[in-house]
Amino acid sequence: MKTDFSDQVSAITQAFVDEVTAVLDAKLYGIYMYGATVFPDAGPIQDIDCHVILNERLSVNERAALLKLHQDLAVRYPPLGGEIDAYFVLLDAAKGFSSPQHQLDMKIFDSSWALHCAHVRAGRYVTLWGADPLEVFPTPSWTDVALALEGELDYVRSHLCYPAYCILNLCRIVYSHSEKNPVVSKNFSGLWASERFPQWNSLIEAAMRFYSKEHSEEDVRLLGEQLNDFLVFVEEYLGRIREDDTPN
Repeated sequence: MKTDFSDQVSAITQAFVDEVTAVLDAKLYGIYMYGATVFPDAGPIQDIDCHVILNERLSVNERAALLKLHQDLAVRYPPLGGEIDAYFVLLDAAKGFSSPQHQLDMKIFDSSWALHCAHVRAGRYVTLWGADPLEVFPTPSWTDVALALEGELDYVRSHLCYPAYCILNLCRIVYSHSEKNPVVSKNFSGLWASERFPQWNSLIEAAMRFYSKEHSEEDVRLLGEQLNDFLVFVEEYLGRIREDDTPN
């Protein structure tokens, strides 16, 4: 588990924890970080992913204070302070297998809950505050994981305006299905896919350079021109994996 965070990540997470604990007090069960920040091979950090587990529902004033906290951190710690992707979920919901409802925006549900649980169960998390998350986050079945991965694929299809993100996330989805293991970073998945599918090596490397902010105009052109073809390739490849997994 990665613990040598950058100074900025440490400052942001500490400020986040300080303010959340002050606002919620006894309503707070725990704060758990996962995602790229806890992978040693993750590459550049684009956002900070975490779950805030609540003992009780939020009041109107608490919800307003937490929304303001997000705005304040964006101002105090640009640009990463504005990229805290925190799900606030109730403890009872977190102990189940259904996608828990986001208590800051009740229209949102964590559709990748099975993937997040898999990461925690595999030890890819950091407890920022509270009790052991293994007492909360359940162990997902592969059926749950595969359904969440399909949701990730749907998200890619609807966000093709972000080609580098889409390409690396497609690599992660393919790796997860191929190895039956969703606990992997986009960066590692890109390296794996680049070696596994050499015909897409140039495209994947362009996406990785874009994430590292080391890309060229040629990389941008390549990403735009080949993303749709790569998506079709991945969809067909996943189709073959599903056929192989289907009992005769």
